[in-house]
Amino acid sequence: MHYRGYHGLEKRVFFPKLSGKDLEVKISPEWHETIYGGILYLYLESLVSLELINFFVETMPGIDNNALMMVNGFQSWSASGEMGKKDRILPVSSVSRFATGPYGDYNLHKYSGREGRLHSWTYTHFRSRSQPFYFIGSLDESHGYTLFDFDFNTGKLIIRRECQGAYVNQFEKYPLLTIYMGEGPEEDIFEDFFSRLDLPRKGAPYWTGWTSWYNYYTDISEEAVDVNLEVLRKDNISLDIFQIDDGFQQAVGDWLEINDKFPSGMEAVAQRIKNYGYKPGLWLAPFICENNSRCFKVNSNWLLRDEKGKPVKAGWNPLWSGFFYALDFYAEGFQAYLKEVFYTAREKWGYDFLKLDFLYAAALLPRRGKSRGQIMSEVMDFIHDISGDTELLGCGVPLGPAMGKVDYCRIGCDVGPFWDFRFLKFLHVRERISTVNSISDTLSRYRLDGYAFRNDPDVFILRDGKKGVNYNELTADQRYTLFFVNHLLGGLVFFSDNVAEYGDKQIKLFRRAYPLKEKIIKEIYPDRELYWIDFFINKDEYLALVNLGNQDRRVKLKGNTYFSPEHLLIKDGETLKVAAYQTICLRKVKFREDKPYLLGASGHIYPGCQVEKTIARQDNFILKLNPEASGETRVFLGVPAAGGDMLRVNGNQYPISDYKGLSYVEVEIGNKQ
Repeated sequence: MHYRGYHGLEKRVFFPKLSGKDLEVKISPEWHETIYGGILYLYLESLVSLELINFFVETMPGIDNNALMMVNGFQSWSASGEMGKKDRILPVSSVSRFATGPYGDYNLHKYSGREGRLHSWTYTHFRSRSQPFYFIGSLDESHGYTLFDFDFNTGKLIIRRECQGAYVNQFEKYPLLTIYMGEGPEEDIFEDFFSRLDLPRKGAPYWTGWTSWYNYYTDISEEAVDVNLEVLRKDNISLDIFQIDDGFQQAVGDWLEINDKFPSGMEAVAQRIKNYGYKPGLWLAPFICENNSRCFKVNSNWLLRDEKGKPVKAGWNPLWSGFFYALDFYAEGFQAYLKEVFYTAREKWGYDFLKLDFLYAAALLPRRGKSRGQIMSEVMDFIHDISGDTELLGCGVPLGPAMGKVDYCRIGCDVGPFWDFRFLKFLHVRERISTVNSISDTLSRYRLDGYAFRNDPDVFILRDGKKGVNYNELTADQRYTLFFVNHLLGGLVFFSDNVAEYGDKQIKLFRRAYPLKEKIIKEIYPDRELYWIDFFINKDEYLALVNLGNQDRRVKLKGNTYFSPEHLLIKDGETLKVAAYQTICLRKVKFREDKPYLLGASGHIYPGCQVEKTIARQDNFILKLNPEASGETRVFLGVPAAGGDMLRVNGNQYPISDYKGLSYVEVEIGNKQ
């Protein structure tokens, strides 16, 4: 442990010496057994008041050298995923550090850049074919962020508490770490871990919505709101939320000063959104401001300042006035201003849903005897308290302090109308705009959905724009993969396109997500850039193969026979090609020998889930679709070998065909039957 004592001298002490009688400090460990492992509590007891600088614990957990480690990035936008001994996390280039450095953990952790040296914030886990699933996570981030730093080359795990700037009072029993360790079934361990956090916000619904950002960006206007509301009603699009993003305010930081693009005012716009049957949502970035804002000019005492008294830059945005600045949560009058902003948005204007962005900016520096992590936790507690029943979406926020304090949370970086931002990738910016990183983040953080909050994987983009601000370079397979993964793993599914601009292909694909279904994810296993996803809808089992790489992959299916509309039947042991950037979803076949049975159907991203009911009668097989099912649905039924030449379905006769020794019937059916 590294600390500064009351006499101003810095000291470092190590565990073998902590029992000495002449020391000013001691560490008190406690161990509580659990069904899957245990919880380690470490407390600091000091004879003097002191300031913490650093604290860490080293251990050798015996991880399989071929395991994959979950690397949870510092905040919502930080690249995350399961990585192994040949992978590395490279430090951000100095070229971009001045603009993007505040977004990540670059000032919190020194990157080695070496192969196999990986780090993860708040929690991590290790997945191996030869060892049980092993999870380790922090149960208390209220005093500082927790970092798990693992080296595959040495097998050493360092658990570090980010505690710089925290004060410990004389004779105080200060909680240094509360670490949960468990080994066993993945889903059970996640459930056990989160059950011990006792989070205040739980059970947010699965919602879909439209947001203005990825089509209009800062050019959103009252006129554009009206146009899109009318289009959504005309095309009978079933959504929950209609959210106005950045662009309604005079300047970032001046949330109560509305620009002239909204002449009717925000209250009137919210009421119109409600009249169309949607919940109105509004974007805010409560802890930053631009230098051209009234907040910056008039309330300069609210600006977060460094030790030299200079305003702290929180990042750079070309759509604003360039650099933007962090605000001091503890500045006199600032919290009262935030309360007024939230009250106005909720009670006066009538917005039921608030997206809160760039939240990391609240904790860029330790101050007032508190670490960065403690400040972030106090900020999220404050937001939770002042927002009442309003649904909250957190964005750009460290995930640990956000857990249970918001209803929904972004768990990936911003998507873009391209696969990756090559220049920022070259500069190693982990928080860059990147569709492939967004999908990877969604795949790796999926277990948080429903436990910590509902996951927001950001938007899908289907439009065909060729130029201008709403262009789209994503290929058909890339668009579909983004569309599929967001619907499969998101607890909040947004899009920004103007539906009136969709062609026939886009509108058909859009409607293939309906009826919307809640899923139970059994397992996601990464095989380099190919992901195997086993999941259930009701009692039906599915397998999705998601290829994020630029090379085709061939996979051998084992243990089951699957259906897809494109392949009809893929038997145990057969090989399936998954093209670059492609996603294929398969339905596990449950064979019957006594009566006809459902193989699957076309017209839905999860083949066959739109079939609501099947009844096998002696002379007629009854099929019923969900009313929201796509009109292009074709249903495929398996038929026992002695089924004859024809099968009557919903009163009509259909010929029985043969494929790979399977007797089946293909049925055209309307969604009104």
